Amino acid sequence: MDAVLPRFVTQLLAQSRDPGDVPDVAVSDARAWTAPLAARLLRLLNSPPASGPFLAHGYVHISLPVPEQCTAYLRVNDTPTMTAWPVTAPAVLLTLAGVTHLEVYRRADELCSGQPQYARSFGPGEFFAVHPGTLCATQGSDEMVQLLATAGPAAVTGSALAAVTCAAFTQRARRHLEQAALTPVGASW
Repeated sequence: MDAVLPRFVTQLLAQSRDPGDVPDVAVSDARAWTAPLAARLLRLLNSPPASGPFLAHGYVHISLPVPEQCTAYLRVNDTPTMTAWPVTAPAVLLTLAGVTHLEVYRRADELCSGQPQYARSFGPGEFFAVHPGTLCATQGSDEMVQLLATAGPAAVTGSALAAVTCAAFTQRARRHLEQAALTPVGASW
């Protein structure tokens, strides 16, 4: 099976927490990846999932069978509020549709009070990486679809989804991925 994820994802997943460890991601790899990735994900949605779908941290997680040495989930927004995300393994989030809002906190009490040290929004064609122990929260727009690639399985702290619910979220994701496959983001500067 051919690679599914953009090449830079593996580099980001292998990055340590050392501030000097910055992956040398080629600019050509980090742009114009949305349309090809969306097309590959549409094909994967026709395959049986690697594991059952579940709801956690405000997102429906649909497991994807990727050949890379990581775990991958298609994430579809389910909650319109900022939700804490306990990061348990190195992870990369690639936004394919909609907007993902990220807040990062220094201490747990800041997370509880909603006072982030850093806040940023990521639109289609943008991505970020986080490490275990990062105190963060995310919120997605209604049309948000992203790919979560992680060096380990996501902590299943939510609940399993019924087949009919999963089918509805998969259809919603498919609709946004079809649009993303036709609309290259970041193709030129």
